[in-house]
Amino acid sequence: MRKTLIRTVAIAAMAAGAFGLAGGIASADELTAPVVVPSHPTGADYVNAWNESGALLGAGAAGLVSSAWAGAIPSIIQGAAGSLG
Repeated sequence: MRKTLIRTVAIAAMAAGAFGLAGGIASADELTAPVVVPSHPTGADYVNAWNESGALLGAGAAGLVSSAWAGAIPSIIQGAAGSLG
C-alpha cells in the first residue's frame, strides 16, 4: 500500500512538472510578470491570465532545474575527487 502510494505521488509530480516545464519553455520569451487583467475583464481575459501565469511558473521551474543541475555537476566532481584522494 505504501509503495503504491509513493509511486503514484511520484508519477503525478513528474507529470505535473513535465507539463509545467513544457508550457514554460514553449512561451516564456514573450511573457512579462506580473500578469495584468484589464479593469473590465471578460472570460477570455481570465483564461489568458491563467495561461500566462502557468507559463511563467513553468519557466521558473525550468530555470530552477537547470540551476540545480549546473550546481550539481561541480558538487559531484568535488565529492568524487575527495573520496579518491
